[in-house]
Amino acid sequence: MSTTIGLTFVVVKGGDVTDSQLQACATLFNANYGVWGERAVEVSSYLTPGTHVKMSAKKLRAQCVGDAKNSNLALCFSGNTLVGHAFATHWDYGQCTSSLLVVSADHRRKGIATYLIRSLRGGGGFNVFGLVSSHPAACIALSAVGASHWITTIDIPFIRENAASILETTPVEYLRTAKLVGTAFDKESTSLNTVSSALTNFFVDHEEPLRALTEFREKYGRDAWPLGDLLDGHEYMIIVQGC
Repeated sequence: MSTTIGLTFVVVKGGDVTDSQLQACATLFNANYGVWGERAVEVSSYLTPGTHVKMSAKKLRAQCVGDAKNSNLALCFSGNTLVGHAFATHWDYGQCTSSLLVVSADHRRKGIATYLIRSLRGGGGFNVFGLVSSHPAACIALSAVGASHWITTIDIPFIRENAASILETTPVEYLRTAKLVGTAFDKESTSLNTVSSALTNFFVDHEEPLRALTEFREKYGRDAWPLGDLLDGHEYMIIVQGC
């Protein structure tokens, strides 16, 4: 357990994650992850555009701590209230970590996401960190734990050389079936403005992520964002080497 900026961070080993912790994570996820986009009905007629993306505690356990020996959960509390969490699964590709990351909308831009990822890394000896996410803020948080320390200087050739093998070996099922898209993987890609993405068919609405991307580009310049544009049903694919 550690405390910083008035917040408390706790890391729980996969086998020790309780049902009540998972229920709290599901509640946070359901309220803050995002809403379904217009094309969500292409995946299931039960998904309604504009409604919150939801995940049950049971599904979180199956998807994020199904491999209990190689999974961890980092939690962030403000007082007794859960305001952030990150799940990680580790596997034998240079000890890679994949995180499902959520921070309460009321507590963003406080460095919580980066600290959650750092908490998962601590003492694990991991030298490769990966994340598939539609949100630029999550990608920026992951980049901060890498050797380059900042999103604008991530190593695109490193992503190109390792992404396919990482996805092929991951125990996370929906990532194993994802298709890599962008000029990082195909120089002749017809999606010329897409650099490093994975087609996961996760049709979450991109209004909020694209707003964050616009703010980043306005502040640092359009070309400063290295992962390219974000297409429907796609998520950014970022991989960094640990420092």
